Amino acid sequence: MHTSAGASSPAAGGDASNPGGWTGTSRDVASLREWLDANGVDANAFGVNGAKSLTDLAIEVERGETTLVLDDVTNAPRRDVRVLRLLVTDEAKRPGQVLVEARQEWESGRVRYRNTPLSEKLLGNEDWRDAVTRAVDEELGSAIDDTQFSLKVDESSVRRTEVDRESLSYPGLSSRYAMFTVTCDVQGLPEPTTPVEGSSAVSGELGFTSVEDTPSGWLKATWAWRRREEYEEA
Repeated sequence: MHTSAGASSPAAGGDASNPGGWTGTSRDVASLREWLDANGVDANAFGVNGAKSLTDLAIEVERGETTLVLDDVTNAPRRDVRVLRLLVTDEAKRPGQVLVEARQEWESGRVRYRNTPLSEKLLGNEDWRDAVTRAVDEELGSAIDDTQFSLKVDESSVRRTEVDRESLSYPGLSSRYAMFTVTCDVQGLPEPTTPVEGSSAVSGELGFTSVEDTPSGWLKATWAWRRREEYEEA
């Protein structure tokens, strides 16, 4: 990778293994804005109309969830993310179904309709196996009945795919997702009693909610059980 002639340098303490990329912290948001603007990404599109903010992106980098690089081919900024995609099942009660995060609501009032299986960014070089328990605890822990809880991972089901697309969270920023999709059976989840909102929700669909603490405040998620074959592919 190489830095374009007009690009600003990475934040202080830049990573020699990521030439031209940005490697700051949540205290370096001004530096991040300069790096994006210098390399052709309009940072003003972040933090409005449901998009995540510059601070959110800086926190992702700081936590090791995201690496910001310059693409080898286009020399444009790219967000590299490794993602665990969990097909959560409950075969004893709901055979042929998978748990889907239908809706997210943040403390700030921001709402996003997801309609995807449970997904969690891997931290740094974290192995997907180590991330499974963390992901279930962070995303679903507040809703789980600890007295009934069990988790069984089908390691033979794992598959890795790579997807390039513009980020929905950060408009104008290309993202490369290395996806690890794996099935795990979870016991101890609540019965669905909460109406599910959203354009893709079927009439009368019921789900349940969980609450997660994030750097941006609480995040309430609404979960629903849907036909597994609709969500098998990444």
